[in-house]
Amino acid sequence: MGTRDFQERFFPEGDFIPWTGTFLPAFPDPNQLREALPGTQNLGNQMGKWAFLSWIDFALEHPDEVWERDWFGQSRYFYYLCYLEEDGEVPAFAVEVVHSDDFTETYDYSLIIRQEDLAEIRSGALVYSRREEWAREVLVRRLNEMALDKYDQNRLDDARAYINRAIEASGATHAYLFNNRGLISWKMGETEDAKRDFLESIRLDSVNGDSHFNMGLIFFDEARYHDALRYLGRAAEINPSDSQYLTELGHVYLELDREKDALEFFQKAFENNPNDAQVDFHLGYYFLYKKNEPHTAARHFHKGLEKDPDDEFAMADLAVAYLATGDKARASLLRKILEQQPQPMPYTISRLVFLSVEMGDYETALEYYSRALELQDPFEPEWLHYHAALIYAKTNRPKEAVDLLKVAVKLGGEAVIERAITDKGWGALRGIPAFEKLIRSSGKRTGR
Repeated sequence: MGTRDFQERFFPEGDFIPWTGTFLPAFPDPNQLREALPGTQNLGNQMGKWAFLSWIDFALEHPDEVWERDWFGQSRYFYYLCYLEEDGEVPAFAVEVVHSDDFTETYDYSLIIRQEDLAEIRSGALVYSRREEWAREVLVRRLNEMALDKYDQNRLDDARAYINRAIEASGATHAYLFNNRGLISWKMGETEDAKRDFLESIRLDSVNGDSHFNMGLIFFDEARYHDALRYLGRAAEINPSDSQYLTELGHVYLELDREKDALEFFQKAFENNPNDAQVDFHLGYYFLYKKNEPHTAARHFHKGLEKDPDDEFAMADLAVAYLATGDKARASLLRKILEQQPQPMPYTISRLVFLSVEMGDYETALEYYSRALELQDPFEPEWLHYHAALIYAKTNRPKEAVDLLKVAVKLGGEAVIERAITDKGWGALRGIPAFEKLIRSSGKRTGR
């Protein structure tokens, strides 16, 4: 645009017309150019101002500095400087831009070869400095890396302190910083703060697939599947080759009982990344918990673990699948492997509680139940309380069983009630008034 403006103003007929309204020094003559730019020695007298016309656009788009001078009351003059050698030293290429309420226009350009002329231009207000911007960007990136490092260490307060400093230093203009702060808040259990940051990241960068993806996952966790579908679908539109986006989108379709659509996205994910085990894990989860086909689920989990043998979530679900098929030996082996994890994740702990209950190892189950309650965000707490209550029922402690079942029902509602009605493990409490009253009264409240 700068070149076009200058051509229209300075070369209306194709010939150079000197412009006298500029505050830049006169353009150097050929002899001065040869002295300032030794590389032009062999160009004779053909080297003139016109030869530098193409430099205007580069200077406007990639300046080393921008200075502002208020020459007249209503007009503001900006000088875009590009240094040919060292910052702050001649020679420097300068473009003069004037701004008023009605227009912004490129006025003139010149090659500055005298240090006093450069000092005059730089005596105004510094609007932009590439060197300062880069130093600030280095600081922002370093703070972001420190925040992510603390995030990985689960030192979340420190992580958020660093990311807040990064956002402040950046002028709150970097979408990826808000996305990362959203991840930190999410891990801290502050979901609404996380949502606000993901949405701000999307506002700053509408084609930021990660922020759409993370918003979708939050809604998925909240069982708001149509909202999850909207954001995960947008993430897949932005990057249709990302197998993680496609896999999670397929997972949402499974939750909506749209198996055909889910399998279509799983197939796309597999085509883009055949080594991504998540497709197999999601299919395993689907067939285990949605379709009640543990044999099929076990095959998918096993196939996925061949690709990613360290995924403890899949290992825990494979143990559940083996147990459901009656293969207690393999389920027990996987449980022992999971118990060797130094810091099992909340999901894994929840599955260890279930496996221990089903295998009759009640003491171990209660130990993991206690560990789960110490977590800031235990996985599916309603089922943790449910299985602990079931242990008390099986060990002839009816009061403790009913008290914990009340907590489970309060958290899980109808799903817990339906499970309690059909679960044979409550046989010892059948007929006890407190138990029967809980089931009946909870059912009526759910119905209303």
